[in-house]
Amino acid sequence: MTRGPNGTFTYSGSSLQIIKWLAEKFKFKMSVIPINQTLANQLGTHEAAFYQLQNDQDINGIVPCFFLTMDRVERFDFTSFIWAEEFRLVLPRPGEESRLFAFIRPFQPLVWLSILVSIFVIVGAMKIFAWVYFRHDLNNCMDTSADRKHNPRDGDVKYNSIPKSYLGLTSIGFLMIYVINTLTNQGGREAFSRNSFRILAGVWVLCAMVLVNSYTGIVTSSLTTPKLKPSINSFKELAESKEVGIVIRSDTAVGSQILEATSGIYKVLGDQVRLHPDRIFVDPFKLNEKLETGHFAYPFMNTFTVAFVCSQYKKEGKCRFKVSKPLPILTGFYSSLHKKGTWYTKTISRGLMDLWESGLVKFWVNHLPTIPRADACFVSSKLRVSRPVAIQLTDLTSAFLILGIGIGLAILVFILELIYWKLLAMQKKLNEFQKETSRKKLVAV
Repeated sequence: MTRGPNGTFTYSGSSLQIIKWLAEKFKFKMSVIPINQTLANQLGTHEAAFYQLQNDQDINGIVPCFFLTMDRVERFDFTSFIWAEEFRLVLPRPGEESRLFAFIRPFQPLVWLSILVSIFVIVGAMKIFAWVYFRHDLNNCMDTSADRKHNPRDGDVKYNSIPKSYLGLTSIGFLMIYVINTLTNQGGREAFSRNSFRILAGVWVLCAMVLVNSYTGIVTSSLTTPKLKPSINSFKELAESKEVGIVIRSDTAVGSQILEATSGIYKVLGDQVRLHPDRIFVDPFKLNEKLETGHFAYPFMNTFTVAFVCSQYKKEGKCRFKVSKPLPILTGFYSSLHKKGTWYTKTISRGLMDLWESGLVKFWVNHLPTIPRADACFVSSKLRVSRPVAIQLTDLTSAFLILGIGIGLAILVFILELIYWKLLAMQKKLNEFQKETSRKKLVAV
C-alpha cells in the first residue's frame, strides 16, 4: 500500500493478484475496503483489520495473508497457506572502520608482545655474550695481527674483539638500535664478527624478514581496500550492538514474541525497546520513517526487507541498507483469514492450493513492479573485498620457531667458543711455561 501526496492510498501487490485470480476462478465479485484510519491509529494496522473483520458484516476477509498464531486461529477461520518465507533483518549497511590504528591492526596483541619480548631476548643474549667474552679475557686469546681497524671512539682495537665500551649500560642502546634497525629493514654494520653473534644476528634477520613481509602486506591491503565494520546477522549481535537498535511493530507475530518474552535474547531486545517506547510502532509508515534514519534494524519477512532495501536504493541511488542472513525463527506460513464460521473457506483453500502448485504466486512476488531492481545491494559478501584479518600468533609460529632454534644454536656456538678459547689460553700458558722452563735450564747450564 502506498500513500499519495493528497492522502489517498493505492493498493497493489501479489495479495491483490491472488484475490483477483480467485475471483476469476470461482466467479465472484470483490470490492476492496480500506482500513479505518482512526482504528489503525489506535490499534495498529493489523488489529484494526482484525477488528473490522470481526465486527463489520460487510467484510468477509482480509486481502493480505497472515502468519498464524494461536490468537488468530481462535478468532478467525483460515485457509491453507499461500506463502511461506523466512525472516530476516533489514538494517543499515555497516560503514568503514577508522584507519587511525591501521598500523597496529595487522598483528594481534599477542604477536606484538612476542615481538617485543624477542627484541629484549636478542639484545640480552648479545649483551651476555659481550660480557662473558670480556670477563674471561678472550679478546687477548685471538690472533688478530693481520686484522685490525681504526675506531675513533675506542682507539685501535682488534676487529674481532669486544670493545670495552660495550660492557657498560650504554651498549644496551647500541644493541637495541642494531636489532630494531634490522627489524625495520634499515640495516646497519655487523655488531661483532664472532660466530655466535653472526648466528644470532642471522636468525633474527630471517625472523624479521617474515615479520616485516607479513606486516607490510596487511598494512598495504588495509590502506587500499575498505575495512567494513562487522555486519549484524543475528538477534544476539543486534542486542550487543552499540550503534544499531531494534524497532518493532507490536501487532506482528515477531513483535509480540519480543514484547512478551520472559527470558533469552527476546527478553533482552524487549527490554531495550521498552526503555525507548518510540521504537514500538503500529503504523508501518512511521516505522519506515524511523528505519530511514539509518540507526535501526527491523525483523520481518524477507520480501519486505528486500523491498525496503530496493526502494531506498531507488530513492537515494546508493546502497544504504542491507538484508541479514535468515534469522533462527520458524519459517512463516501465511494464510488468508476469514470471518469465523465462513462456509466457503474450504473452497477458497482448494483454490489457493491450486494456485500455489502453479507457481504463479512466486512469480508475482519476484516480479512485483512496486519493487525496483537493486542488484548491487545484494552482491554476495564473498564476492566483495573482505576485511583484512589480523595475523595471529599461530600464523607466525614458524618464524618464532626459527628464532628459538637460532638462539639455541647461537648459545651452543657461544659455549663451544668459550671452550675453544679456554683451551687455547691453557695451551698458550703451557707453551709459555715450557719456554720459561727451557730458559731456566739454559741459564743453569
